Amino acid sequence: MEYVLLFILGTVFGSFYNVVIYRLPRNVSLLNPPSSCPSCGSRIRWFDNIPLISYLVLRGRCRTCGARISVQYPLVEIASGVLMVLSYARWGSSLDFAVYYLFFSALLVLSLIDLWWFILPDRITIPGIVLGLLVSPFRETLTPLESLVGFGVGILISLGIYLYYVRIRRMEGLGLGDVKLLGFIGSVTGPYGVLSALFLGSLFGLLWVLPTLLRNRNLQFAIPFGPFLSLGCFVGVLVEDRVMGFLGL
Repeated sequence: MEYVLLFILGTVFGSFYNVVIYRLPRNVSLLNPPSSCPSCGSRIRWFDNIPLISYLVLRGRCRTCGARISVQYPLVEIASGVLMVLSYARWGSSLDFAVYYLFFSALLVLSLIDLWWFILPDRITIPGIVLGLLVSPFRETLTPLESLVGFGVGILISLGIYLYYVRIRRMEGLGLGDVKLLGFIGSVTGPYGVLSALFLGSLFGLLWVLPTLLRNRNLQFAIPFGPFLSLGCFVGVLVEDRVMGFLGL
């Protein structure tokens, strides 16, 4: 029953994350105006804004104009619910549970914004870095030193990659948004999370672009790296105990 309630609570947060994903890149207030249909502009009533249920009842269409509602909305709500359940199952009723749920939620929001807009908003990554460093003294799984070192490692490694591509190869291989994202990841997860994000993220990114490479046989295209860094960090953090056990650490 705990997991069911946590999943429901997570979908409620997920409904808000959808607002952030839609409005933040457009520089629209997250509070005003009230939610409305992007197609016809009609205001969305509260009973049409219930996570998951309203989407199913409306069959994925606006009640007023019948325009199709993106499947992204229920998927984000489901993802948020699953993240809350996974975080609780992994860290129990502790501060780390709250920290990691909010951290994973931020990665989810950042990934979708980067996927559609090719940006990683400073309004999420920079406050995330500050909060990651500030809460580290009160956590059980991370020390303040590990948080600070993780932040430094994330910034320095990614900044080195960024400068290499810009100064030597005269192209952008890694954006400054990715640099700040890795600093954010390091401040919450320590150096391990940064290395997981880079290694697994690069692997996931390669698997994603491999069909395009084989089909077009050229490298003249861009992909958002934020979603792959986030996924690499997420997977790495979930299996951290097994990795450390395998390494004998």
